[in-house]
Amino acid sequence: MPPSQTESYLLDYHQRLAGVTSRWLAGSPVLLGGSRYPSTYDLLADAVPEAPGTRVLDLACGDGYLLERVARRGLSGASLVGLDMSADELALAKARLGASATLVRGRAQALPFDAASFDVVLSHLALMLMDESAQVLAELRRVLKPGGRLAVVVGGTPVPGGAVALLKDLMKPLIAAEPAPPLSLGDRRFRSEAGLRELFGTGFQGVSVDALEVVDDGPPERAWEFLSTTYDADQLPPATRALLERSFLKEAKALEHDGGHVPCRWGMHRVMATAP
Repeated sequence: MPPSQTESYLLDYHQRLAGVTSRWLAGSPVLLGGSRYPSTYDLLADAVPEAPGTRVLDLACGDGYLLERVARRGLSGASLVGLDMSADELALAKARLGASATLVRGRAQALPFDAASFDVVLSHLALMLMDESAQVLAELRRVLKPGGRLAVVVGGTPVPGGAVALLKDLMKPLIAAEPAPPLSLGDRRFRSEAGLRELFGTGFQGVSVDALEVVDDGPPERAWEFLSTTYDADQLPPATRALLERSFLKEAKALEHDGGHVPCRWGMHRVMATAP
C-alpha cells in the first residue's frame, strides 16, 4: 500500500530531522501532579514491570531512545522490539541499540506481529499523528496479551503564557494567509483528556489519563530552534517561516525572566491502560 499524504509528509520530515524528538525532549523534565521526573521517556520506561521475560514493543520507536531507557533498567530476560515506518529513524536506533533490541520497519495500522505476543506496548509522541486511529488501537489490543499493559505519551495543548502558546498565536494569521493550510495530522481526540477517554474507553480496561507539563525553558533563540521543528511550523514556506522567526524572537523578549530565559512548556498526556 502506498503511503498516505500524512505518512509521506512524516517520512520526509523524519528523513530531514531524524532523531529530533529525543534530541529536544530527552533532557526536558516533566511535571506530573506534584512530582518532577527526568523526562517523558523515563515516565514510559518506568511503566515496564519488573517481571522476568517481559516482552516490550515500542510503537513508532524513532531513534530508539525510549528502548535504550528500558534496556538500562536491566530487566531480567526482557525482550525489546521497536517498530517504525522511517528507515532513517531505524538506522539511528540500530546504531544506538545494537543487539539489545529487535527493530522492524512497518506501519501501526498493520503490525507484523502475532496476536497476544507482547506484555507491554509503549509509544512516545506518535499515536496522535497516525491515520486510522481505530485501526491502530485495534492492532495494539490484538498484539497485547490479556492483561498486558499499554503506556503512551501524546501531545496536548500549549501551556498558557509561554513560548509554545506564543508561537501558536503568531502562526494563526500566517497559516490563514497561506493558499493551502498545513496538513492536519492524526485524530484530534488524542489531544484532549475527554477525547483520550473516548478513544481508549472502548477496548481497554483501567484507563487512566494524566496531564503532563514538559519544561524546556531557555533563551528565546533556543526556544525558536526547538519550536521551528514542530509540524505546523515545519510546513510553512521558507519566507513565512523567516517572518515567523522574526516575530517570535521580538515578542518572546516580553516573556524573559531571570537569566534571559523564556518559559517553554509543553502540555501532554500520559495514558495507561490494560488489554482485556
